[in-house]
Amino acid sequence: MRRPTIAAVASAVVVVAALVTLTRPAAAQQEPTGAHPRLFLDDALRATWKRQAGQKGTAVARAVRGCDELRKHPKDHARDLYMGLDWAHHLQTCLVAWAATGADDHAKTAMVYFRAMLDDLEVVGDGKGGDEAARRDSGFAIRAMGPYTALAYDWLHDRPEMTEDLRATARQRFAAWTTWYAANGYRARSPGTNYHAGYLVAITLIAIAQGGEAGRAGARMWGTVVDELWGKDMAKALAPGGLLDGGDWGEGWQYGPLSVAEYALAARALAEQGAKIDAVGTWLAALLRHNVHALSPGDGMFVAGDTQNEQPNQAPGYLAFAAPLVGDADADTWAWSRDELAQLGLTSSEFPLFEALAEARAVAAAPVPRASWPTSYLARGVGNFYSRSKWGQDGVWMVAQCSSTIDVDHRPANAGNFVLSRGRDDVIVDPSPYGSLSSLTSNAPTVESAQLPDDYKPSQAYWSERTGFPWARQSASGIVAARCDYADQYKFQDRPSDVPAAVRDLVLVPYHDGADAALVVIDRAQSGDAARALYLRFKVPGTLALAGDVAQGKVGHTQVAITRVAASGGTAEVRARKKGDCFGEGTTRGGCDIPRFEVDEYRLIPPGPQMSAIHVIDVSAATKAAPVVTPIAGVDGVLLERDGRRAVVIAAAPGATEVRYQAPRGAAVSHVVAGA
Repeated sequence: MRRPTIAAVASAVVVVAALVTLTRPAAAQQEPTGAHPRLFLDDALRATWKRQAGQKGTAVARAVRGCDELRKHPKDHARDLYMGLDWAHHLQTCLVAWAATGADDHAKTAMVYFRAMLDDLEVVGDGKGGDEAARRDSGFAIRAMGPYTALAYDWLHDRPEMTEDLRATARQRFAAWTTWYAANGYRARSPGTNYHAGYLVAITLIAIAQGGEAGRAGARMWGTVVDELWGKDMAKALAPGGLLDGGDWGEGWQYGPLSVAEYALAARALAEQGAKIDAVGTWLAALLRHNVHALSPGDGMFVAGDTQNEQPNQAPGYLAFAAPLVGDADADTWAWSRDELAQLGLTSSEFPLFEALAEARAVAAAPVPRASWPTSYLARGVGNFYSRSKWGQDGVWMVAQCSSTIDVDHRPANAGNFVLSRGRDDVIVDPSPYGSLSSLTSNAPTVESAQLPDDYKPSQAYWSERTGFPWARQSASGIVAARCDYADQYKFQDRPSDVPAAVRDLVLVPYHDGADAALVVIDRAQSGDAARALYLRFKVPGTLALAGDVAQGKVGHTQVAITRVAASGGTAEVRARKKGDCFGEGTTRGGCDIPRFEVDEYRLIPPGPQMSAIHVIDVSAATKAAPVVTPIAGVDGVLLERDGRRAVVIAAAPGATEVRYQAPRGAAVSHVVAGA
């Protein structure tokens, strides 16, 4: 064997990575000094919003009604409940209303919240805010305070209420907030994190709004935004192989929707000032493709990180799908995004500016051409591989994760993790609780390391550089094959990993026109010590019953069977796991195995020093018989037989140049050989 292959299929699958070009803004790009407004509000947008103000159900119509409510009942809305986000909402509401109607009352009400965000902290008029208000929670608050006060400064710049003294106060606040954040704020130079997105949209809009009016400090801020934050940091993140390559969000999709919308908004603002970032359009197109592939057949979005949601998947976020419409995507991506929002029934009232900008985009909805799209997608930046047996709500969907350490938060060390859904039934799930740093809360394999601190064991660690998918692909027949090499997960700071080998192969074989499937999971690892085991577990949101080598259960309309085909050792068991978190007394960061919702867990722990196991996880209609599963002698492999179709799945040893095995002949036999 020359390399990993999927044999006996109609055609080979070749994945060609699209090249992303980034036109880095030149250092000579001039600071904006033109007339106000500079941010978004041109004649075309005003005309569109004016028309939409009279159309029931639009974001602009809601903003007009909302601002009227704020004006009539100010005491009911005087308190900000969290980090400026409530006042930011009110300010956006009235700015959009004023832009659409030109009404003095809307402008004056917007000014109430503009002043409050400059000077107050909890209640309008309390005077407890000011220069230090944006420092709350390591700078979390700047995402609320910075962008929308900048927008008000720009849009209402020439209103009589916006005196020069008030503008000077605003510029003082802008300088204080951004100067502190650049030096002390959390993740000011770390793209792909929600803190960075909030800071970047704030400083970008501030630099444009106050351009030419803040002296040399303002000019320096503009240079920092264009040449450093976008020209270097975001350029790297948006480039092929960068953290944002593929459109996924490393912190997961509890944090992703607002963050991607903030990036889209900030990039649009820059482009309107002549500092266009070419790679943003490519990224927004990838974001939409990711969103489509990350939807399960039941329309839940793969979480991919921390969440407090007690369901297997996250409800899709409006802003995740609206971000391309907010930003400068291509026309197809705009049209597909609009249709996905409609098909999913997604609406929002949390960030009126984003909603109004998305609805104003002059493009008709068009369905995503799923029939012509591949049924698999690799988000390279974060190492998430999405695949399905077919499009539609009756297919089988799998997500596999395999990445070296990436510089984000809210992401457990879980290389080799996967989830599996059949139709609307989420069968193998990742119930990791918020804040988990453990591999054991997911379905990831892990090997106990001797060199990691005791409270890290037996989980993977956070210093890897080489972990990843050597390959991940899908054949024309629908068979999916992926290998995760995670041996480097046990690197400790500057010390090399003490785990010589650790590989998980995943092969998904669809049946019955893609309505059912069998997933072959082949695990192999070396620890060098009998006491250092391989930890395997698969989690099901239902009841499993173990009899011999098979654990069976039912989730919705799906029968699930987990069959241990072979193992180097260990005793399989099934445990019922109650929901909780990883913060309890006596719970170590690497030893936590507590889910955020109740599951049954199949567990096998083969002891070292050489560990291996082969499992088949079958998901099918309750009326269908499970496949006949037979180990293949002499190799790590299995024969699956069901309804006249046979599939041979072999995992070649790393470095092998030849694989010999015996299997049935016939046209109805598929051979899948995964090897080095």
